[in-house]
Amino acid sequence: MIAGCLGPEQPQNVTNETNVTPPPPPPVKMPSFTITSPGAGEAVPVQGDVGDVSLTMSTQNLVLKQPGGAAKTGEGHFKVTVDGGTPLTVTTKTYVLSGLATGEHTVKVELYNNDKTPYSPKISKEVTFTVEKEKPAEYVPQEYTISIKDFAYDPADITVKVKDRVTWENDGAYPRSATCFINGKQAFDTTVLGPGKSATITMNKTLECEYYSVTHMAMKGHITVESNGVDPG
Repeated sequence: MIAGCLGPEQPQNVTNETNVTPPPPPPVKMPSFTITSPGAGEAVPVQGDVGDVSLTMSTQNLVLKQPGGAAKTGEGHFKVTVDGGTPLTVTTKTYVLSGLATGEHTVKVELYNNDKTPYSPKISKEVTFTVEKEKPAEYVPQEYTISIKDFAYDPADITVKVKDRVTWENDGAYPRSATCFINGKQAFDTTVLGPGKSATITMNKTLECEYYSVTHMAMKGHITVESNGVDPG
């Protein structure tokens, strides 16, 4: 008979190794932009022969920065060229193009890296628009009334503008007129108006005149007609 001592079974060291592959980094999104203003073919009104135009961009996946530092996708600045001129560095979404003459203009906007190199492939947009002199608002003529008394005009002195209408009403007892001559040429004349009668004259040109009544030469009034800023006169 063979006798032996059997001890407890010893556990074995087992290592379970699992190979975990980290997920790939998300793809880098390329920046982009559009020119939102001015629009293609848009007529931009300005007050004179030269004016300012606001250039506005809309961006996606882009942080605008001052030039400098290493190139990093998603960062950079714009180079703006007007009619093929010297490129302007722009780091904002809105930029004022100053001193543009009336006529057609083409603006090109290109995206550059922080290190002042252009993005590759190129990211650029351009727009062609027209600068037009703004037409002034149409002048609205005003109405004025001058009362003709027996021996005076009321008011005796009046200032109006081109295209305004002036009515002389005879509120007196005698026939009177409002007659104006400048350098020997008649500028206007109501003709002689009997009591209760009136006449209206549209002032079509600038002038300054001391007018009178042909039936009472000592009776005088004064009128100044100024430009209305719209109509020639």
